[in-house]
Amino acid sequence: MSQITYKLNLDKINVLLKHVNNPHHRLSAIHIAGTNGKGSTSAYIDSILLKKKLKTGRLNTPHLLEPRDSIKINGESIAREDYQRTYNFISTINSKNNINASLYEKLVATAYWWFDTQNVDVSIVEVGVGGRLDATNVFEKPLINVITSIGMDHETFLGNSIEAISKEKAGIIKSGCKVVIAPQNEEAAVNALKTCIKEVGCSHSIFVVSAKWNPQKKGFASLKLLDGTPIEFYIPLLGDYQLDNAATAITVIDLLRKTETKFSNITNENIKDGIASTLWPGRLQYVNVSSILNRPVTKQLLVDGAHNPQGAKSLREFVDKLLKNKEFAKAPKVHWIYAASKEKNVLKCLDALVKDDDTLIAVEFSKVEDMPWVYCCEKEEIVLLVKKLNRKSDINVAENLLEAIKQAYDKSEKDDGMIVLCGSLYLIADLFRLLV
Repeated sequence: MSQITYKLNLDKINVLLKHVNNPHHRLSAIHIAGTNGKGSTSAYIDSILLKKKLKTGRLNTPHLLEPRDSIKINGESIAREDYQRTYNFISTINSKNNINASLYEKLVATAYWWFDTQNVDVSIVEVGVGGRLDATNVFEKPLINVITSIGMDHETFLGNSIEAISKEKAGIIKSGCKVVIAPQNEEAAVNALKTCIKEVGCSHSIFVVSAKWNPQKKGFASLKLLDGTPIEFYIPLLGDYQLDNAATAITVIDLLRKTETKFSNITNENIKDGIASTLWPGRLQYVNVSSILNRPVTKQLLVDGAHNPQGAKSLREFVDKLLKNKEFAKAPKVHWIYAASKEKNVLKCLDALVKDDDTLIAVEFSKVEDMPWVYCCEKEEIVLLVKKLNRKSDINVAENLLEAIKQAYDKSEKDDGMIVLCGSLYLIADLFRLLV
C-alpha cells in the first residue's frame, strides 16, 4: 500500500478561507505551537477564560474520538449536526472552486468559520505540525503567540535538529505581537527562539520560569506573576511537566490582562479556579477497565500519549516515581501496552520506556477517521525494535487492544506489576471506544 504524503504550505488554506470571507480576520487568537504541552496549555487557558465568562473557541488536533472533538465552544465539542453541516459547507466551497485542500485544511477552515459565526471572544488554536507552514498559521496579528516545550518530532517535515525544529515552531510569531515561551529542556531551543524573536520584532517576549510544587500540600504549586507577586494554585493534571504547562498558561493570561482591555478584569481567583478545574483526557490518566474485562479489578490502567522521545522520557520518570514510592504497584516492573505511528522515532521512545524485567505487549491502533496519512507501526516491527535494545524484557504481541489488556492484567495479577498503555493518542482513543 502506498502511503499518503502530506505537504506543508499555506497556499490552499488561504484560498479556501478567502472563499468563505476570511473568518480568521475577525478572530482574537491565542496561537500555540510546540512539541509537547500544547494541548494541556490550551486547556488551562480555556478553563481560566471560562471562569471569567468569556466565550471561547478552541481547536486541538488530532481529535480523540471523532473529528468534531477537535473543535470546541466553551470547552464542549461542536454538536455532531453543526459539525457535519459546517464541514460539508467548507467541503462544497473547496470542491466548487477546485482548491484541493486537504482534510486537515478543511478542518481548520471549519473551525475558523464556526468560531466566527458563534462570535467567540477568544480563539485558542493549537498548531497541528510545526508552525510556519501549518494551516492554522494564517493570523495577521494574533492576540499572543505561545511556544511550548520543543523536542524531536516530525523530523521529516521540520528538520533533524532542535534548532531547525525551533525555527519552524517560531514561524507562528508575528511582528509586533506578544510571545510567551514555555520552559525548555534544550538550550539550543532557547537560543534559536531568541534569535527568531529578535529577527521578527515582538512587542513583548517572556520566557517562563516553571512553577514549583509545595512539598506540604500535595498537588499545589506556586509561581511568581509578572509583577513579582506569588500565586498558589492546585494542578489537577498529573506529571511534573504540568508545572511548566500551568506556568505558561498563567503567564499568558497575566500578560493579556496587563496589555489587553478585554482581559483586564481577570482575577487571581479566576486563574486558580480555572487551573483547578482543567480536564485533558488521555494524558497521564487512570482508567478503570473492569467493564472491558467483565470482572472487577482494583488496579487501574495508566494511559498516556507519550508519542515522541521527550514524552516517553517524561512518562518513564513519572512511572519510576510511582514505583519508588510504591503508590501504584508493589513490584518494580511495568507491563507496557504499546502502539505507535509509523513516522515516529519508535526506537528512541522504546529506549526511554522499557527497562529490564518489564513486559511489552505490542498492538496496533485502528484506522484514524479523516486522517489517511496516519499509519500504525506493525506490531511485529515494534517487537524487532525492542529486541534491538537488548533488554531482559518479556516481549509479546496481541491481535487487538482487548487481548492486550487481558494479557497485561493476567501478568500483573501474578507479579503485581504496574500496567501502562501508551505510544499513541490513537491507541487511547481505541481504549475509550471500548469503554463506551
